[in-house]
Amino acid sequence: MSRVWKLTAENGIGILEIDVPDTEVNVLTTEGLTELRDIAGEIAGRSDLRALVIVSAKSRIFIAGADIKEIDGIKTKEDAVAKAEQGKAVFQKIEDLKIPVVCVINGACLGGGYELALSCTARTASFSPNVKIGLPEVNLGILPGFGGSIRLPRLLGLLKAMPLILAGKIVSAQDALKNGMVDKLFPEKTLREDSIAFARSLADGAKPRRPRKKDLVTKLFEDTPPGKAYVFSRAEKDVLAKTKGFYPAPLEIIRLLRATYGMNSPQAYKLESDHFANLGTTDVSKNLIKVFFLSEKYKKIRWTPAKVPAWKVKKCGVIGAGVMGGGIAQLVTTRDIPVRVKDLNEKALAGALKEARSIYSGALKRRKIKKHDLENKMGLISVGTTNKGLKNCEILIEAVVEDMGIKQKVFKELSGIGAPDTVLASNTSSLSVTQMASVCKNPERVTGLHFFNPVHRMPLVEVIRAQQSSDEAIEKTVQFARNLGKTVIVVKDAPGFLVNRLLLPYMNEAAFLLQEGMSAETIDRLAEKFGMPMGPIELVDQVGIDVGYKVAHVLHEAFGERMKVAKILEDVKAKGLLGKKSQKGFYVYDGKKKSVNPEVPAAQKTSGVSEEDAVKRMIYIMINEAARCLDEKVVDGPASVDIGMIMGTGFPPFRGGLLAYADSVGLANVVKDLERFQNSVSRERFEPAPYLAALAKSGKKFF
Repeated sequence: MSRVWKLTAENGIGILEIDVPDTEVNVLTTEGLTELRDIAGEIAGRSDLRALVIVSAKSRIFIAGADIKEIDGIKTKEDAVAKAEQGKAVFQKIEDLKIPVVCVINGACLGGGYELALSCTARTASFSPNVKIGLPEVNLGILPGFGGSIRLPRLLGLLKAMPLILAGKIVSAQDALKNGMVDKLFPEKTLREDSIAFARSLADGAKPRRPRKKDLVTKLFEDTPPGKAYVFSRAEKDVLAKTKGFYPAPLEIIRLLRATYGMNSPQAYKLESDHFANLGTTDVSKNLIKVFFLSEKYKKIRWTPAKVPAWKVKKCGVIGAGVMGGGIAQLVTTRDIPVRVKDLNEKALAGALKEARSIYSGALKRRKIKKHDLENKMGLISVGTTNKGLKNCEILIEAVVEDMGIKQKVFKELSGIGAPDTVLASNTSSLSVTQMASVCKNPERVTGLHFFNPVHRMPLVEVIRAQQSSDEAIEKTVQFARNLGKTVIVVKDAPGFLVNRLLLPYMNEAAFLLQEGMSAETIDRLAEKFGMPMGPIELVDQVGIDVGYKVAHVLHEAFGERMKVAKILEDVKAKGLLGKKSQKGFYVYDGKKKSVNPEVPAAQKTSGVSEEDAVKRMIYIMINEAARCLDEKVVDGPASVDIGMIMGTGFPPFRGGLLAYADSVGLANVVKDLERFQNSVSRERFEPAPYLAALAKSGKKFF
């Protein structure tokens, strides 16, 4: 008896329905594929069916892909080949059926789900925004292994298909129709009936789609050896520029397409399995899968026991019209929520509007939105110098300068506005939310809501629990941030919270290396070679030397000599160099070009630090501080550290996260090096945290 698939018939049309039990999501498991193989064999032997439609019983999902747990369980290349060959054999049975087969896509159709769709005669979808179609396997460090790498280029041509597979791009129903990934779109309410009628027309001899026509340029690039050689060579260069060679999957995809494009034979599909196997056992793939599971977990994790009904904010207030205030306002309006921005300075208010418009203009330029969307969204932002427009807001977000006196004044004023349960949230990056709440009426509704810059790009938000914060206020703040599309971690109110408490020592250590004679370019090159998106010296410039210096001093005051600020940071700040925002910091910026700033005080000696030790000093100091955060219960566990560092700082996902990386190195090795640096560099900065030392001594790991 089938558990996953159900076959029925209506007037000669077979209806094959997938409904994986006990879950909201359909995925393809070994068991489900075995069932599908048997049913495909049954259908092939029936003479009463003129066509087949494949549908999902779940309202917003077709098939989300192959079971990632099974992919994660692959240990050998032989196992990887076997997995890929099983899926291919089943889908080949679908493709070999003598009757037309229509795949009906009513929601997410990703990875193995879309590979199944590609084995069908035709594909239909609804106009629903829930429809998301693509082959995102590259994001897990693998490639489509159930035939998708062969069938999609055959369907769309090389020039359209290769970018989709290389980027793991997920497209809407409308874009899928435009580029040929689906053949028909129908209204959501009548999708099944219209698709059955379409299948019937195919059985009567209609063609599923118009033949694809190639213009002269497309023929040149897809059908001639020199053209194809250029396309693959250019793709390789682009991939290396984007991934810096850290991610093997895109290059493996190019090698596969180079070997198989234009082939339609068992050999091509076997090559796909072999290339899939080259990736399926790599550490990069295992780490990216680990990060995927972390990301999924943090979309749903419960942070409090409070049972708060779904909280939809109807209006939001932002106090402070700087870059962050403008960025927050823009983000909120992407969810069609009106925003009132307040500042005492009318010039600053104009700046906030300019910041929001520039972000939307960028989206318009990239064709993510249309002109009328831009104007509609901007129309949701109003500004003013009084509290008049803040009274009916459900959440008020403070984004003024990092000065406790000013923030307390703002919070005292805000606590007298609106309802007693209006959430008051601070966007502070390091200051005590507990102190801000202490001046408020109903301080239990005060929380921290720390967005990272740039607000519209950085996926993480830290929600800070002040000593007075109620579970209800925390739950509301978490819901609000998630509704804005952010990944949330809840942290204790401690100096620097989590991310800045780990990131500032990393940047500070880079500054100490600079003082010791290592060049800024070398330091940044080493960090980027490790996998960081940007070197720490350039990052100081990006954050703003004045801002970084202020946060660094907050941490120094809180934690003493182990957070002592490198003197070179003080010297550069004293010269009035602010970083990228003023075109001058440790580097001089001219458009996209940068060069070392000759105004920065030169080191007194040539560095004797090895490149290996320089990297260890910058990374291990973060691991050590993370251990202290765990010991002090700043966060609930190592997973929150890792998701926070990946989403908040760009810590390389291919390494699995900061503490996953520490585990892979071996905690005893980390402690041994910290003790070496403690004796040779700084006793205070590198003293191993007791929690880390205890784990290492007992042979345990963070995970």
